[in-house]
Amino acid sequence: MRHIPRILIAEDENIIAKDIQKILMKLGYQVVGSVRSGEQLLKEYGASKPDLILMDINLEGNMSGIDVSRELQKENEIPIIYLTALADNRTLQEAKFTEPFGYIVKPFDEDTLRTSIEMGLYKFDIGQKLRERTRELEEEKIKTDKLLRDILPSEIVDEFKRKGAVSPKLYKNVSIIFTDFENFTAIAAGMKPVELVSELNEIFMNFDMIIDKYELEKLKTIGDSYMIAGGIPQEREDHAERAVEAAFDMLNYLSNRNKYSVNKWNMRVGIHSGEVIAGVVGRLKYTYDVWGQSVSVAKYLERYGIPGKINVSQSVKNLLKNGYYFDGSNNTGKGINNVNSYFVSKDRVHA
Repeated sequence: MRHIPRILIAEDENIIAKDIQKILMKLGYQVVGSVRSGEQLLKEYGASKPDLILMDINLEGNMSGIDVSRELQKENEIPIIYLTALADNRTLQEAKFTEPFGYIVKPFDEDTLRTSIEMGLYKFDIGQKLRERTRELEEEKIKTDKLLRDILPSEIVDEFKRKGAVSPKLYKNVSIIFTDFENFTAIAAGMKPVELVSELNEIFMNFDMIIDKYELEKLKTIGDSYMIAGGIPQEREDHAERAVEAAFDMLNYLSNRNKYSVNKWNMRVGIHSGEVIAGVVGRLKYTYDVWGQSVSVAKYLERYGIPGKINVSQSVKNLLKNGYYFDGSNNTGKGINNVNSYFVSKDRVHA
């Protein structure tokens, strides 16, 4: 069923208002009300919710039609057509600022009135659709931006939006953390797929919160391995300390979880501080990643570590401040220049 436009008339001359109402009804429109003052119009608008207002600029009371238009447009979207005998340039310029959908000078004929109303309603409908589409695009833009920031560091997203690309960067000193679970393959073989994924999801979600707490950067998970970086993309001097503290929290979380969990997860941690190159790879699926010998060293430290302990390199030990204890130097770097490593603790007894 075709919607019949509902029109509200604002006219201070009662006879003219009645003539307009007769013409509108003859043309097939529905007149929802006729008022003589701006104050009346504001009250009537809330009750009748018209599709269009025919507005005389000269109204009774303290408000002109232009004043009423400004007031209505603060909180409403409504097409307004000015219907007035005033046609001087000053009035026209003042009326234009309220962005009317038409301007009819009295006296007028039926065709002029009908054409103005139809054009006003059409322009308003097109404007509504454009505004709605703009809102939808803005919402999609916000969702896309959030998705990018969930995948990539905010600084990298900002650079990508500014330049359309991300330049690789050399970082002289960052901390790389690798973790993995002892006997993961054997444990996973005895679990249903849904159960395994649920377990890993719960653990990694808690790891994510810990990483966020220490303002580190989660790079990726590879099976049961979790890779983290400190000091990128925002460089900071305390990256080694933050990395170690995050590792303590992760081990503590697992220790507490193992007290009530059926599946017991014991984790190795390796941390190395050194030089890396960081950048974004991929075209359809972006990944922020790091490369360099420091990555290999951190991975070896994790691989040759002991479950429940944090295996750190000499470079990490050199960066840590007071409050940490280390066991004797161990030659663990097979194939990587015999890197010295230490199990770090905050308790001398366990060092």
